[in-house]
Amino acid sequence: MVSDLEIRSCSLSSIDAVRIRSDSLAFRVILYSSLWAIVAIVLLGWLLIGLYRNDSARGFATLQEAQLFNLVGAVSVNDAGELQGTPNLDNTAFLQPLSGWYWRVAPVEGISGGALVSPSLGSEKIDRPPLSELPYDQQFSRHWIGPGPGGGQIRALETEIDLGDGRIARFQVVGNQTEFETTVQDFARQVGLMLLALGIGMVLINAGILLAGLRPLDHARQALAAIRNGDAASLEGDFPSEIQPLVNEMNALIDNNRRIVERARTQVGNLAHSLKTPLSVLVNEAGSKSGPSAAIVEEQTRAMDYQIQHYLKRARIAAQRESIIFRTDVRPVAEKLVSVMRKLNRDKELDFSVSAQKLVFSGEKEDLEEILGNLLENAGKWARRRISLAIEPFPGENERRWIRLTVEDDGPGIASEVPAKNVYDYMFQAQNLGQGFAASTMMLLTVAIIVIPWAYLEFGGKKRG
Repeated sequence: MVSDLEIRSCSLSSIDAVRIRSDSLAFRVILYSSLWAIVAIVLLGWLLIGLYRNDSARGFATLQEAQLFNLVGAVSVNDAGELQGTPNLDNTAFLQPLSGWYWRVAPVEGISGGALVSPSLGSEKIDRPPLSELPYDQQFSRHWIGPGPGGGQIRALETEIDLGDGRIARFQVVGNQTEFETTVQDFARQVGLMLLALGIGMVLINAGILLAGLRPLDHARQALAAIRNGDAASLEGDFPSEIQPLVNEMNALIDNNRRIVERARTQVGNLAHSLKTPLSVLVNEAGSKSGPSAAIVEEQTRAMDYQIQHYLKRARIAAQRESIIFRTDVRPVAEKLVSVMRKLNRDKELDFSVSAQKLVFSGEKEDLEEILGNLLENAGKWARRRISLAIEPFPGENERRWIRLTVEDDGPGIASEVPAKNVYDYMFQAQNLGQGFAASTMMLLTVAIIVIPWAYLEFGGKKRG
């Protein structure tokens, strides 16, 4: 036969630090703030790269306009009606073959001879869109982006200028668009790396600040755990102004519960005191009589007197405690009961094992003795040769800690549909002491209302007769 019993326990170990879990407030705040930081950083990066591109494009266009003006100023028509000039645009790229930087001056009207080209262009041609697709603007110029002679993309600026006497020439200045895009991409890459480092730093700093800001909540949790374990009677410590009202309300609630429990203890004690004298009279009256009824009444009244004394004792002990929370070390109680069982059952072998971890029962010593004693007594009654008791910690749901008591014997077992699990009722837990005192009060009221009048009529009436 195996009996498993799981009871609530409390631990004397240190309280765990704040942990970030998916269902925690810290996780949600860090997640939402991190998402907002990521969105803000992405928008900032997009804005910076866009501003850099636009500014660089304006600078590129301004440079080409200046180069075009220099080109126009450096070219003229000689007496033979041919183009002449040695333009210097202050960029060595115009001297490098197929560099993507070119200039070209071609005759259009009234000019004989060939075109002037930059050393970088050589004999290559610049593909220009037809005027029907891209006409000149009001300043009689146009620009386009397209494939260049040496591959890659180019940005071309073109205009037609009257050099005098109706002699018109076409001026073209070409810049390397691929180089421009590469520069923008390099900038975007650098900005991205910097913003990534900034984002990671912001998330870490934000998480650190948030966790530091939530530390007072963890301190409040530790203070509540100290109250639950019986180490403190109220929430103590310095808390921020946002949490202090909650702390005050919790202390008020604890104080109110304490007054309720103390009032229940007082009522039980008063009722028990009021019943002592009538029970003593009944015991004496039953002792002076003979017969089965007198024996039964004497036995039951003595049992009731024992219960009254028991509750009076518990009320006195509880009244001496500063806290309404009870804690009991499991090992000494278990060792004492095992020693008694070995003396009462010398013909049976009793094995006892307990966890090396200190186990603390969240309740009174008498409750633990009653629970464990009933289990061992039942096992001793039905066991043939062997009884074993094992006590170990048992993890519960929602970080609740329990103690598992396992009693085994070689006697007949209990039906599986009637498990011995969870025999310990919440009435014995510290937070429900008021219910326990209420139950004891009802029991004593039952004794006062029913048993005492019946016994008085049964024996007192016969004596008078």
